[in-house]
Amino acid sequence: MARDLWDIVESGVSEENTNQSLEESAKRTKDLRIKDMTALHMLQMSVTDSVFFLIARATSSNQAWEILKAGFGETEEFKRRKRGDLVGEYFNMVMKEEDSFDEFIEKFMKLVNRSKFYGNDISDQELISRIFCRLPSRFDQARINIPHVEYEFKKREEALQNHKNSKNKRGRRYR
Repeated sequence: MARDLWDIVESGVSEENTNQSLEESAKRTKDLRIKDMTALHMLQMSVTDSVFFLIARATSSNQAWEILKAGFGETEEFKRRKRGDLVGEYFNMVMKEEDSFDEFIEKFMKLVNRSKFYGNDISDQELISRIFCRLPSRFDQARINIPHVEYEFKKREEALQNHKNSKNKRGRRYR
């Protein structure tokens, strides 16, 4: 939400006592209430008529936001259910014969990103494994070559690490 109003929507207007004079405190409270009413107005103007009737009686932007969250699923229960649905979709996703590899990867990564948004942690190794398990038979040759490529990658990685270690040891001798 624009105009630095989101903090007020999420936390509401608080009547905190600080080391301000009565006049400064009254001015700050008035400014916060104006921002709160502006945020409430923006929320009310942003929804459809049917949703507006749900929040029409709200007296603060925070109250309206809590009503919207409760009514439209930003609760922990909703997030837990959504996370479970996405995990099921993730484990059941299979590339169709008519799909191109790029189309499948695009759909798969959209699902993975949505899943990560809801708190599921998926490692890169698991992603690669899951992708290769879900490819149709026309990709069997690629599956056969992957262990060889992975072995070569590990061998090169070890060689680089050994080279780096030997360089570090040589550098220490000459100091």
